Amino acid sequence: MPFSDILAQDHIIDHFKKAIKADQLSHAYIFTGQEGIGKTLFAKEFAKALNCKSDGNDSCNLCQNCIRIEKHNHPDIFWTEREEKAKFIKIENIRNLQNSVRLSPLESDFKIFIIKEADRMNEEASNCLLKTLEEPSPNTIIILITNSITSIKDTIRSRCQIIRFHPIPIHIIENQLKDKFDADNNKIRWISRFCNGSLGNALHLLSDNHYEINNEIVTRMTEPDMDNLVFAEEVIDSYLSAGDSLEEKRQILKSILHCILQLYRDLLIIKVMNVHDIQQKKLSLFNTDREDILQKHANYLTQEQIMYVIDEILESIQYIDFNLNINLLIENIITRITVLNSKARS
Repeated sequence: MPFSDILAQDHIIDHFKKAIKADQLSHAYIFTGQEGIGKTLFAKEFAKALNCKSDGNDSCNLCQNCIRIEKHNHPDIFWTEREEKAKFIKIENIRNLQNSVRLSPLESDFKIFIIKEADRMNEEASNCLLKTLEEPSPNTIIILITNSITSIKDTIRSRCQIIRFHPIPIHIIENQLKDKFDADNNKIRWISRFCNGSLGNALHLLSDNHYEINNEIVTRMTEPDMDNLVFAEEVIDSYLSAGDSLEEKRQILKSILHCILQLYRDLLIIKVMNVHDIQQKKLSLFNTDREDILQKHANYLTQEQIMYVIDEILESIQYIDFNLNINLLIENIITRITVLNSKARS
């Protein structure tokens, strides 16, 4: 896959093509941006471009070097990532990198070190990496890949060139899904909007039938006489498995809360359009195929009540990573929403 196949990152492709051609590469980069928009893929293609045996400043994807890098078995390309089930990248992982940095390239002009989830380094690992960045070895490039740059130490940031990846536009994701999958258009349209500019997230949502889960949640949340405890039990029984780890349960709950959040966001848009008599009825709704149900439900709520629920959901999402009792968190948020709806209908 050459640079040209990377989606919606033309500003980065142009920058690196010029840097490779002019031989003006930095010794360290931070690739930052939300998950699933191509940061890791670009790091691999960058490594290919630097080692490709064909002429130019891109990869051919056919030579021996490109093939070995694609398979992660090139002797001068090193990948460091968090171990499975580990919470952080440990200092031992960075020490191994540090020892390899001191050695000269075996076959290439550069040794390239790629650290995935660099924001998940613990304090010791970060300090160890900082020492390496303070005394960069010649012919060495270190790439830190992170979803959030705020978790990277300022001292590390100051020694790296920061490359910001943009979210992928909705229409590009929608076209990608239509080209690769035989799925309902409403489903593809919803996923393209819900994935928040991440193709990786879109593929995950598609494979996990998240559109169907969202429809179930919207149906239950808009029922006139929803029993909050029953619904909370249904969420726990249907979507949270006893075999799931705490981290897996947190991710599932975040997805459920985001479905509810987008439901109330749609209700807010409808309410605003109704109050101000806006005729553009399809204005950025996530649940476009459920507009009649949403319109009816919005009639029972004020704009202030909808905004209150949105604030409650956002606060709950923030608490997920700190709350060990996931079941109680689900019951609390659904109960608060149900009480509000009951007051609105009374």
